[in-house]
Amino acid sequence: MEHKKIVRFAISLVVLMVAATLVMLSGIIEYPFTIYVMSGVGIVILLLTLKFIYDFFTAVPPPLTTVHQDATGQKLFFISPYRSTTFSLVMMVLPAFFIYFLLPTVPEIIKEIQTGKSAALIVMLALLFILFLASLYSIFTGIKLFIRRKKIVQLIINDDSFEFFPIYDFGTGARNFHAVSMFFRKKMEKAYFTDQLTVNMVTDKWMGNKIRVKVEGVGFFLPYLYNDTNELEEVYQTIKERLQRKISGNQ
Repeated sequence: MEHKKIVRFAISLVVLMVAATLVMLSGIIEYPFTIYVMSGVGIVILLLTLKFIYDFFTAVPPPLTTVHQDATGQKLFFISPYRSTTFSLVMMVLPAFFIYFLLPTVPEIIKEIQTGKSAALIVMLALLFILFLASLYSIFTGIKLFIRRKKIVQLIINDDSFEFFPIYDFGTGARNFHAVSMFFRKKMEKAYFTDQLTVNMVTDKWMGNKIRVKVEGVGFFLPYLYNDTNELEEVYQTIKERLQRKISGNQ
């Protein structure tokens, strides 16, 4: 799916929710007509979501991860902008849904507290405030990720080494959780091509193929978010080629 379609979908949802929220909070529309407004906006959001899901599954697969090679032979493998765009928009849209549905209830809760002074309502208001701050933080982080969506390097292959993010147990059941941190990590680990380093491809029908690396007795799966097996195979062959070149040059 094209980035423009994803962006248009996210912007449409945010505009609808913000506009409806402002209208209700302004008092222009009174109860019970506010219910009709909420229902109408909800139906439009549902239809837009169904169209987005249809476009998502019928779209042409995204292009391979961008690879840049400089004069020294260094290769930079970026996380697909398609992944970064989708993830950043999720971080912005989902909290916006929360704010849209729950923020209008805050004035009513405050009125109830002023009249009844319920401890449960005070706790609920405090939780809503914490969730509101967390939502703003998620939106802010999503915006920053969206800005740098085309510049997130996940792997660097040099002539004598390769650099990667130190995510442990990658390829296990907790892989998705660890993979999320790759969008935000800064510091990379480096492994040098030596005769003590081995690399092989592990084929897994259910969990996805992975590159297994073992150096000086320590083994791990190379953290890499790929779009298809051809892309992963390119990374694997590049590492094997430079490893063999380095070992041959030392003999």
